[in-house]
Amino acid sequence: MEPGHSVAEVKSAEVGVPRASSVLSAVLSATILLGGILTIALMLYLVVSSYSSQPYNDQWTILVFAAKGGDLLSPAWLWERYAEHRLPIPKLFLAADLYCFRDNQKFLLGSIFVFQFLHLVLLSWSMRRLGGWRGALWLTGTGLAAFCLFYLSQWESFIFGFCVNFVLAQLLATSSFVALLLYWNQLQRHPERPSPKFLLLSIFATVACTYCLASGNLLWPILVGAALYLRLPRRAILTLAGAAAVSTAVYFFHYLRPGAHSRPVFSNLGAPLHMLRFCAEYLFGTWAHHGVYFAVLIVFCELAIATIVIFLTLSYLRSFRAFGIQLLLMMTFWLATAAVTAAGRLNSISAGQSRYQTVILLLWCCGGLLLLGCTFFARSRFRHGFLFAQAIVLLVFIAGAIALPYSISQVRRHQFRLDTAAASLITRVYDPQELDWVSWGPAAHDDLLKAVSYLRNNRLSVFAGDRPAMLGQRLQAVYPNISFSDCGGAVESMVLIRGPDGPGLRLTGWAWDTTRRRPASSIIVATEQSIRGFGAVGGWHAGVRDASPSVPGSYMGYVAYVPLPPPGSVISVYAVLPARKPTVCFIGSK
Repeated sequence: MEPGHSVAEVKSAEVGVPRASSVLSAVLSATILLGGILTIALMLYLVVSSYSSQPYNDQWTILVFAAKGGDLLSPAWLWERYAEHRLPIPKLFLAADLYCFRDNQKFLLGSIFVFQFLHLVLLSWSMRRLGGWRGALWLTGTGLAAFCLFYLSQWESFIFGFCVNFVLAQLLATSSFVALLLYWNQLQRHPERPSPKFLLLSIFATVACTYCLASGNLLWPILVGAALYLRLPRRAILTLAGAAAVSTAVYFFHYLRPGAHSRPVFSNLGAPLHMLRFCAEYLFGTWAHHGVYFAVLIVFCELAIATIVIFLTLSYLRSFRAFGIQLLLMMTFWLATAAVTAAGRLNSISAGQSRYQTVILLLWCCGGLLLLGCTFFARSRFRHGFLFAQAIVLLVFIAGAIALPYSISQVRRHQFRLDTAAASLITRVYDPQELDWVSWGPAAHDDLLKAVSYLRNNRLSVFAGDRPAMLGQRLQAVYPNISFSDCGGAVESMVLIRGPDGPGLRLTGWAWDTTRRRPASSIIVATEQSIRGFGAVGGWHAGVRDASPSVPGSYMGYVAYVPLPPPGSVISVYAVLPARKPTVCFIGSK
């Protein structure tokens, strides 16, 4: 198939369409594209506003290994299995963040955003190059892809640096399919002397995906099957099959299955209903959570209608055959990924984790693009079918907007817990409640404290900023502007915590910037006018708003830590206000 054929069919499909419908379609396409751009902007704002350098969960594995004297660039470490994955490529990114960027996560988070944007560019380009999409069809498809690639339900993949492997793996999977289809297109134009560059690029992308996530191994049978369907030359098919055999053999050489995860065979046979429930939660986790039932109803109705429409118009897939095949290949891969994830993680991990939505949103994206393409080229049969498909996409955007507050509240809670854990580590008041949440639980406390000492001694992560150096300094030397009237707040509780570095106190309460009508930035705890502790602001504290309706928000609760002071000492709590000049405001004392 020549790519130019699709362009001709796009033009022919527009013949005879009423002008009013064309104008309405153009308006809807511009609206959908704007919705996609706003989704990207909102995700970027969320990444920047919720940024924290505090290590979380899997990242401690890297830090514990480094703290014990390990070399993050050693071949043995890069090749060592992590869970069921071999992650040499993501481990290189993690090593670069530690060695070159002081483990501040900015390099990782920036890489994640760039990879996802490149994925959007690749999808939009393949719509034009492989599908010949132009005008309203291309704008609508690009807007839908932007929405799915950056929608906030996958927030964990964007604010958790370790998830660079999730985002990169999906980009590489799409690249492998696009490269294979470019090779096929080239064969249509020059069957006598095809260049192997695109075939080699497809193999390279697949190998790289395999060593970002274990699910990359699923690409090989899909690619070989696609090569057989497309009737590629025998040499190309044998090359793909040989690369698949070598890559798979190398991947599973001396491979030991992680004991914590279920065996896929037994998962399927022993708990089919449990697995079905896991798959349903995995596939519909974008919408299926408390408080957005109206959005869920919209989406399920749209899915039912879209399935019927795609079935009726699927014969028009030939009009954009190369891109249509790409969409079907992508959907096959991500459905297989969902099934394998359900089989392997059935008994160990919740299916509703945010990072899984990075995969599932791409699956829905492909289904939406398939709907758009089929209805567009079927307009001679269903005159207003494309308008109907655009309306469905727009309703998905509206349903997504309804569900946004839930995702935003999840991010705020996550950020507050990270900031609270950072305050606990910096002040050496090791709160078991926060350490268990930020790492792997009580059994790992010894390793965690070794990693914390490594970070502190090398001024990495949360110890690379200004706050650790403030401990012991006079309050007025750091914050010369002290206010007693620009904030509201209280010290509501004080709990003794005993840890390996001595006893400390956990203080809780609320802090509000009355001038700017927003929560305080953070908390400073002082004894004898010297800075001794820190705290984080942003916890849910509905009681203040119930008592004072004039306060517009409820995320003003704080948790702060300070080492136990000598008997008779007065503990003073100050709110740090977001002003041009460093300013603190007195809240209360104990």
